[in-house]
Amino acid sequence: MNNRSTVKSRYERKWIYEEIVDRIPPFRWMPPSYEVIAQLLLVEAIGVIAFIYFQMPAEAAIFGSLAIIYTVVWSSGCLYVVPWLRRLRDPTNEAEYKILQDYKNRILLDRKLELIGGVVCFVAVVLYLLIDTDYLRYFLGAGFGNPFLFILILVLAWDISYRLGLSLVTTFFAAVRSITLSAAARKRRGLAYTAYSEVRTLKHLDMINLYWGLSALLLLPLALQSYFLLLGLSVFLAGIMGLSTLSLLAMETVPWFPPDVESILHHERFAYVNACSKNQPHVTPVIFVYDGKYLYFAISVASAKYRIIKKNPKIAVLVDMRDRESPMKNRAVLLIGKGMILGELSVIGAFRLFLHGLWLIRVRGLFSKKYPMYIKYYADQANDLPPAWRNKPFLSRVIVRLEPEKITYWREARPTTLRA
Repeated sequence: MNNRSTVKSRYERKWIYEEIVDRIPPFRWMPPSYEVIAQLLLVEAIGVIAFIYFQMPAEAAIFGSLAIIYTVVWSSGCLYVVPWLRRLRDPTNEAEYKILQDYKNRILLDRKLELIGGVVCFVAVVLYLLIDTDYLRYFLGAGFGNPFLFILILVLAWDISYRLGLSLVTTFFAAVRSITLSAAARKRRGLAYTAYSEVRTLKHLDMINLYWGLSALLLLPLALQSYFLLLGLSVFLAGIMGLSTLSLLAMETVPWFPPDVESILHHERFAYVNACSKNQPHVTPVIFVYDGKYLYFAISVASAKYRIIKKNPKIAVLVDMRDRESPMKNRAVLLIGKGMILGELSVIGAFRLFLHGLWLIRVRGLFSKKYPMYIKYYADQANDLPPAWRNKPFLSRVIVRLEPEKITYWREARPTTLRA
């Protein structure tokens, strides 16, 4: 573990694409966000000049512009994915640490893996263009056979191939990372884990991979002119979609908290919610469920908690496990974060229901499984209870979902702050 800081510095090395752009004036003097715009304007200007000078068909200008836009859209993803990868913090679980180190080594340091996909795509495209000269002849018109124009086509073909290949490589290794990380997480012990913020970052990276892949739809008009190119693009898109879905599903099975905390959140039956209104604390006991990601509890729309949380979503929830014989054996988890109200009758409530409706069905199932007698009692006694106490979703009861920002774990009267 002593060499972690040394290893971290190695990740400052940039991708080949970044290094090339950083060395070419005027890009080297620009912030990254302006580099992308400058690339679009420069390459598009060259394309327009070639289109006019060689009197190329209109399709060449349209489809060529779409290809150029694809390279720029892909490049804009680099503004997010590479910095996120470099800032990814190390897990406290040694097995998960090794998995993420291996993942970052492959993505950020291995030049062969960075290039192999692009080289394969580039060779396949060039061979096809040499064999099927009618495809180029159709787009280049009077410019067909001009060496300068041919070089321009090769540069654009490499630019596209590099991005397609790297997208496929990064998505493949992201899927491998997610599957192995999920397997390692099931073997955790004690307080060893990957912070839930890092799990969320990895899922964001998966979404960037998906964004990279779907941006290749801009190449569809070009591919529609050739069965070979259309087949290749279809295989690429299917691969990106399949691998991204596999990776995201595997990440959903990675617990966000260490085993000791998970045990308390899954098995304890009562929690204490602290909301704050005008600097006045409001603490009440609640029943709750935990779905492996978030903690949920139900409240009445007539309660003070509901009014307070609507105004100030910052809440704290304490879940404790008590030992009657020895207080030193007590354990507790304090979660501090933002509470999101789900199931209220309002415009924002309808929007949240659209986004989280399936999760609410699962949460209701978790409540029924964890508190069957409670659910049965409220169902049997519904007519005898005050309206605000009745278990009627949307009308009298809503669900609050807590997204933790700070976690403190107590064991043997010793508090430990965990990374969120």
